[in-house]
Amino acid sequence: RCLRTRSQFKMAGKKMVSTLLLLLLAVVARAEQPNILFILADDLNYDLVLKHRGDMPNLQKYFIKEGVEFPNHVAAAPVCGPSRSSLLAGRYPHNTGYVANAAGPSIISYKKVENHTVGAWLTHAGYYTAFLGKYVNGMECDTPSGWRHWGGFTCTWLHQKTAGFKGALGGTYNYFNSSQWVAQRGPDGITDTGPVKILVHTGKHQKEVLSNQTIQHAILAKREGRPFFIHATPLMVHWGTCYGPQPESQYAPTDPHYEWNQFDPVRNITVKVPISPCPSLARAHAYDGVTAPHYASWNKSESGGVPDFIAQRAGLGTEQECCDEFESQRQDIGFRNRSSALLDLDDFFGIVLNGLEENNQLDNTFVFFSSDNGYHLGEHKLLFGKSEPYDTDLRLPLFVRGPGIQGGKQLYYPTNHLDITATITDLAMAMGHVTPGVELDGMSFKDGLTSANPPSIKDWRIYSFSEFYVNNNTWWAIRVIDEKTQMANITFHYWCSEQAEVFNVADDSKQLYNIAQSAEGAAIVKALLPHAAALGNCSGANCHPHMNMMHESSRNDDTNAILASFANVLPCHNTGEYLDVPETYYDPSF
Repeated sequence: RCLRTRSQFKMAGKKMVSTLLLLLLAVVARAEQPNILFILADDLNYDLVLKHRGDMPNLQKYFIKEGVEFPNHVAAAPVCGPSRSSLLAGRYPHNTGYVANAAGPSIISYKKVENHTVGAWLTHAGYYTAFLGKYVNGMECDTPSGWRHWGGFTCTWLHQKTAGFKGALGGTYNYFNSSQWVAQRGPDGITDTGPVKILVHTGKHQKEVLSNQTIQHAILAKREGRPFFIHATPLMVHWGTCYGPQPESQYAPTDPHYEWNQFDPVRNITVKVPISPCPSLARAHAYDGVTAPHYASWNKSESGGVPDFIAQRAGLGTEQECCDEFESQRQDIGFRNRSSALLDLDDFFGIVLNGLEENNQLDNTFVFFSSDNGYHLGEHKLLFGKSEPYDTDLRLPLFVRGPGIQGGKQLYYPTNHLDITATITDLAMAMGHVTPGVELDGMSFKDGLTSANPPSIKDWRIYSFSEFYVNNNTWWAIRVIDEKTQMANITFHYWCSEQAEVFNVADDSKQLYNIAQSAEGAAIVKALLPHAAALGNCSGANCHPHMNMMHESSRNDDTNAILASFANVLPCHNTGEYLDVPETYYDPSF
């Protein structure tokens, strides 16, 4: 019975050789895989970084001098939850189903996705993966699988005893009292290696907590002989209380908690102006006395036609119209605190990158730095916030440093966050581990980072696309790059109210002159609206087609007639309804 035929021995030998080859290939691949760190700030607009970059020595050293800057980078969706969820999944919100912060249908749709994101793909590719910080809005009670370590900030209330805790928690939006999941898993990213716990960081600022944890997990990866992928997502520079939750009487008078309930003496009403983060004690007074910059679009409406939703949000023609003296003062306070929190973010860079350098890990680490979305403070008469298609909300900082990158340069590709996901997956050699049946919506710009002859903008892509689907604030946006200047020259917005905006941003950088109704604008609407409609329903490679940007004006072009021909192509999306998301994306067997 124990005897084997010669053919059986040959078959067993072939299997052994195949197994050894696979193991050898895996070892070789792991040796070539770089470490990857992705730092994602919160509500950090491009202009704030541009204004204060001279005050940020670590940004200067590690990113500006030693990395590459992407001046044309934008959010795929300019609000926290849709931006973060689509980034992790590598797909537009219209493909993930998560379109509105903490909305029920968005949460239910994304629950089918959250275990199959970039963290899982890189875990399967042999990486030690860790998620640290802010997660997708409304889903903070989850501890998604796929990551070797889940350290997302918790939800603020546990109704049942979980991880030894029940009751109120600081969660994400408390700078000195955040609470955080601790879920450590084996190499499969699924099997827990110990009990799931909750840490409460009372008295410790988020920059201290998350920076030290980032270094610790990089060290753990090194001990295992694995490359690491760490996604660190501190709250800076988003609004947040210093401490909490706590009784009302215990909040300090300067705590941003009180920005939810401010009395406006000009209008004699109580208003909500939650703008300020809570800077660390070392940075809290760095910008005392400084006022918010009033750019050309501050407290002004565009000419040429204001979209219905923007007119409503800005309160145009009503007593609620922005911005009165009190509102301007609140913007100044918020700007000072946001600026101080930006210095905390720079401290975070220094702690983490110095730590990686001391551990001899920095030279083989790609470090990405960006934000989930931008922010406006009075521009277009919008008091504060995000979610609009203007550059204040869409345009973001993006810096990348790492092995093979020539520092001190700018790369003008019109990227969005989905391109970051594709690039990280490409650098990690993990494309083969993406969820079966899923094709990423972004384009990798790996060759732009490391190649001696990077693709030109024309050969890569000359536009970026962004979208948003929240009731009457539903729109598509295309930002087009001029191949000669390598900067944006046209931005096009199409609203569910069947209105269009066209800005010649080469001459109108603050987007004050909507030329959609001019002959030139009509030609641009005619050229770009079909592309926007296609991109708003795209998937995979269809999300980055070649685009013919020729738009010669014609006397026969009429903007209203063009818009009428596309009636109902973009319905105003009711956030209480589900998007029609392909079920092939939710493969439970993966």
